[in-house]
Amino acid sequence: MIAVVDSIIDGSPIRNILVKATPGAGKSSLPLIAGKLITAGLADGICWICPRRSLQYQGEKNFVDPFFRKLLNHNLKIRVSTNEVNPARGTDGFITTYQAVGVDSYQTILSEVSSKRYILVLDEYHHSEADDGSWTKALLPIYNAAKYRVLMSGTMNRGDGKKIAFTEYKDSIAGLVPNLEGSKDTAVIEYTRKQALAEKAILPINIIFSDGVSTWKSRSGKVIESKISTDDDKKSGYALYTALKTEYAKELLTLAINHWKEYRKENRNSRLLIIAAGIKQAKEYSGYLAGFALSARIATSDDGPDALKAIKEFKEGRVNVLSTVNICYEGLDVPAITHIACLTNIRSTPWLDQALARAVRVDPLAGPYETQQAYVFAPKDKMFVAVKAELEAEQLAAIQKKQSSRFPSSRGESEDGGGFRLEPAPGGIIPLSSVMTGKREMLLGATVNPVAEKTASEQEAELREAIDAHLGRFAYANRYMKQKLNTDVCRHFGKPRAQMTIKELERCLKHVQVTYPLSFIRGTGRRVPTKAVPLNCVWR
Repeated sequence: MIAVVDSIIDGSPIRNILVKATPGAGKSSLPLIAGKLITAGLADGICWICPRRSLQYQGEKNFVDPFFRKLLNHNLKIRVSTNEVNPARGTDGFITTYQAVGVDSYQTILSEVSSKRYILVLDEYHHSEADDGSWTKALLPIYNAAKYRVLMSGTMNRGDGKKIAFTEYKDSIAGLVPNLEGSKDTAVIEYTRKQALAEKAILPINIIFSDGVSTWKSRSGKVIESKISTDDDKKSGYALYTALKTEYAKELLTLAINHWKEYRKENRNSRLLIIAAGIKQAKEYSGYLAGFALSARIATSDDGPDALKAIKEFKEGRVNVLSTVNICYEGLDVPAITHIACLTNIRSTPWLDQALARAVRVDPLAGPYETQQAYVFAPKDKMFVAVKAELEAEQLAAIQKKQSSRFPSSRGESEDGGGFRLEPAPGGIIPLSSVMTGKREMLLGATVNPVAEKTASEQEAELREAIDAHLGRFAYANRYMKQKLNTDVCRHFGKPRAQMTIKELERCLKHVQVTYPLSFIRGTGRRVPTKAVPLNCVWR
C-alpha cells in the first residue's frame, strides 16, 4: 500500500486501489497510509465509509493510535460523522456508514466530497451490490466525485452470489468473477490468509466441533430425531435449528466457557465472544453466564447506544465476555478474543470467514506469538466442516508450531465437503430437545503441543481433500455433475490428482478455487453448459 501511494505521489495515474486482504490482516491501517496523499498536497481529506456504527469509532480511534502514529509517522485525524454538515470539521476527514449514506436525503456527504479533493475509502465494500442496490445508488455520485478511491474487502464475494458494486468482472468457466488484474489507473493489492500466517500477522484457527442429536415435531405432528452431522440437508438444517434453541446450545457454550477459563490461567487478557442465533438466545446466555461468575455484556443492535457501550467495555477489558447476535462478526477488532462460541445457524462462506476471523488477531499483550491460540467452538454440520477444509488447506504450508502444556488436540475424521445453506427458521417445526455428542473434535491441524512435521502423504491427502471438498460444494450449489468437474481438472493438468506432487496439488487447489469460485451460483451469473463428458481418468 505504501508503494502504491508513493507511486501516485511520484506521478502515477492510479486513482483506484483495490484491496483484497484476509480478515484480521490489518486493513484498518490502509486509510492512514492513503493519508500520505494529503500530506503530499494531492488530496484534502478522507471519507471513510464502513458497515456499522461501532466500526466508525474504531476507525476514528485508529488515526490517533500511538502505535500507528509512530509506525507510519503521521499526525492525521478524522472524526465520526453521520450526515452532518461539514463532517470533517477542521480535521483531515470523517468516517460514516453505508446506512447513513443510504438515508442521506440532503446529500451532505456528496456535497462535502464534491467540494474538495477527497480520498474515498469503502470498507468491506462487498456490502454494496452492483445491480439496483439502494446503497450503491447513493454511493455512485460520491464515488464519481472522489479524486482517489480505496476499495477494501476481506472476501470479494457476497453470500447471495450477486456482483459487487464498483468492481470489474471477467469471464471464467464458472461465469463472471472479479477481475483482480489491475489496470493503468487501478492498483490491486492482495494479501492472503496463507501470507498472513507465514508472516505471523494472524493466528491459525483451531475449530472444536461438537455433534448433537435433536428432536423436533414436524408440521404434521410427527416427532423426528436426527444428528446435526447427518448427510440429509433438510434434517441437518432442522436438527441444527433445534439444537441452537434447546439444551445443546448451552452444553456447547459450557464447553467453550470451561476451555476458555482454563486458557485464562496462562493468558489473563483472553476474552470470549458468543455469537447467538437470535436476540432471545443472546439474552439467555448472558443470564446463564452469571452462574459462572463471569463479567459479561450483551450487544444485539448495531445502532443502539447500549450495544456500542457494551462493545467499548469489551474492547477495553472491563468485561471479558460479550454475548451478541451477528452484528460483531465483521470488523470487530479486539485482539484479546481467543475463543468464539459460534451458536448461530447462519451459513455462507463469506460470513463464516468473517466470523472466525474475530479470533485470529495477534494480541501484543498476550506474550510471544507462538504462545497464542485461536479457538472456535461450533456445531458439526456439514457446511461448517466443508469450510474447515478450505481453511485447513490455506494453513497447511504456513501454520506455526505452538508451545503449550495444556489443551491436547485430536484429529477429526475426513468429511465430504458438500455445501448447503440453512434457513434461519425452518418452517413449521417445533424444537423439542437436543443433546451433545462427540464433545472434543479439534480440527484445522491445531498444533498446541510440539508435533513432528507432517509427512508428504499427509500433506497430499489434505490437499486432495480440500480440492475434493471445493469441487463438491461448487457442484452441489450449481447443480453440476461432480464427475464432469473432475474430468475438466484432470484434463487441465494432464494427470489425475492421485499422481500429483505436493506443489502440483497446491497449484491444482489454487486452480479450482479460481476457476470454480464458490461465490458463483448458477442463475445469478453466466450459465455454463452441463453436457455430459465421457470419463477417462482415475480420480483418486
